[in-house]
Amino acid sequence: MVNFPRLTPGTQLQVGSHEVTIVQYLSEGGFAHIYSVTTRATARPDADPVVACLKRVVVPDRQGLDQLRVEVDVMKKLAGSDKIVQYFDSHAQRLAGGPEYEVLLLMELCPNGSLLDYMNTKLKTKLTEPEILKIMFDVTLGAREMHKLRLIHRDIKIENVLINSANTFKLCDFGSTSGVIEPPVTPEQFQRLQGDLVQHTTPQYRSPEMVDLRRGAPIDEKSDIWALGVFLYKLCYYTTPFESVGEIAILHAAYLFPLKPVYSNDLKNLVVIMLQEDPQLRPNVNQIL
Repeated sequence: MVNFPRLTPGTQLQVGSHEVTIVQYLSEGGFAHIYSVTTRATARPDADPVVACLKRVVVPDRQGLDQLRVEVDVMKKLAGSDKIVQYFDSHAQRLAGGPEYEVLLLMELCPNGSLLDYMNTKLKTKLTEPEILKIMFDVTLGAREMHKLRLIHRDIKIENVLINSANTFKLCDFGSTSGVIEPPVTPEQFQRLQGDLVQHTTPQYRSPEMVDLRRGAPIDEKSDIWALGVFLYKLCYYTTPFESVGEIAILHAAYLFPLKPVYSNDLKNLVVIMLQEDPQLRPNVNQIL
């Protein structure tokens, strides 16, 4: 990969139809740098600038570019959903002298940080039940917007939730999103789907039908419901239900509730109904809400 220097404050860029000025470097992960920026539409030079987030990514090849385009397309389809991090604009160009591409993704800034950071501020006390219900409500509403379009997030987890200035919890990172995936039939289909799941899903959040493709179940909205069950468990106990036992426990939905912290039976029962081994027994998002 090429050298990937940080952009300095005051640097100006054109991202699609938006003029962007770098304000501050925020973080990095993989081959992505995240910045806070000010932006305005080029066609409206007199408009007040808007504070936004710029994700700058270098991908190694055309395949990586196509994967980022999937993320952009999903965010476009989810425009206007207030529990989804909103897309503003994007731009991609091939870098000189190599196969890499630079991608600039302009989107909503969530200034209150990530859910993971928020949970880390509560390590001693853990989250209260009202806090957990608020987070779960927002994230489930985000999943509902996706499921209305038959889009499967496939990577719902604590790390993929951000918090905006109004303390709304928003789903982000749509690079793993797919439509409904029918069960594989041929050896080639099994191998292809297994590779896809390894690349695009997180082991501790995988549903039984993801872990064992021979079950012949589609990967669909009910797979996201399983991930929401793991998500809710982790909100409560700061670990996943299968953290120390692995795939065998996932396949049989075998887990225990810690004695502490203490939560209501209603909250624990919500985990139970989402973590059903049989996907047909799991609720849909409307039933959760």
